[in-house]
Amino acid sequence: MQNYRIGVLLSAYNGEKYITQQIESIMKQKDSSHITLLVRNDGSTDNTLNIIQRLAEKYSNIVIIDGKNIGLIRSFFSLLKIAVSKYDFDFYSFSDQDDYWKNDKLENAVSYLKQEEEVPVLYGCTSIIVDNKLKPTGFKTQLQERNITFFNSAIQNIIPGHNQVLNKKLATILVNQPTDYSKIYSQDLWIINVAAIVGKIIFDNTPHTLYRMHGNNELGYGTSKSDRIIAHLKRLNKKEPKKIATQLYYFYECYEQFLTIEQKKELISFFRNQKKFTKRLKYINKTRLYRQNSKETILFKILYLFKQYNI
Repeated sequence: MQNYRIGVLLSAYNGEKYITQQIESIMKQKDSSHITLLVRNDGSTDNTLNIIQRLAEKYSNIVIIDGKNIGLIRSFFSLLKIAVSKYDFDFYSFSDQDDYWKNDKLENAVSYLKQEEEVPVLYGCTSIIVDNKLKPTGFKTQLQERNITFFNSAIQNIIPGHNQVLNKKLATILVNQPTDYSKIYSQDLWIINVAAIVGKIIFDNTPHTLYRMHGNNELGYGTSKSDRIIAHLKRLNKKEPKKIATQLYYFYECYEQFLTIEQKKELISFFRNQKKFTKRLKYINKTRLYRQNSKETILFKILYLFKQYNI
């Protein structure tokens, strides 16, 4: 494969329990000479900073940025801005602090991205869900069953951040578009929506990441069918659909110029029909929004009908 430079961006906060395993898995990627790992310590109060400092002594391609606690979303976008402006990588990959990567993850992502060099591109894949000891649970994160378009990504994040790899064109658009990060609920969903309207999304149903589920995961996928049901209920309790809708409204403000006429019509209809039950009922019968499988699409329509997406 031709020479390239890829920046792996990791925001660390009180991650002393698992961060060594994650960083070691990044350093063991095939042909790791292409990789620079930028780790931003987001004001950790445990031993995280000392751990990453020791790892930086071991690996010369680790760069530490020690900062104040500004939260995950602002921390990741801060990293992306630094990576684009200072390092000018060819590709940018996000990393959580508690997963484990198979050694072909980045090489595989780049092989796909290099096929689409003329447009902004987001690559993603599925993950094997494991327990806190990296033992597989028999589950995977969301597989692609239908085309990933903006009508899907508007209401479903099929590519969690730990699997997102961007090319330079997409990364540049993300950092150059004025954005109030305090209005973003999910940076993963924000990025996939940008990719859906300005470029292309490539999804690989082959897993290249071990996605660790443990007590600190806020909105995990669960390690059993009952866990997944509980996770859905927790999302409802946290008003996730409303937060997604609120972010989508702000996304429309920021990226209206990039939206097609059909995309604008759909979003306007999504927001205008929220107030009255009869209008919501009419909307769900004609909406173009969908999730990756039919059952989840039906669930979206039910939730919309009963005002869960109202802002």
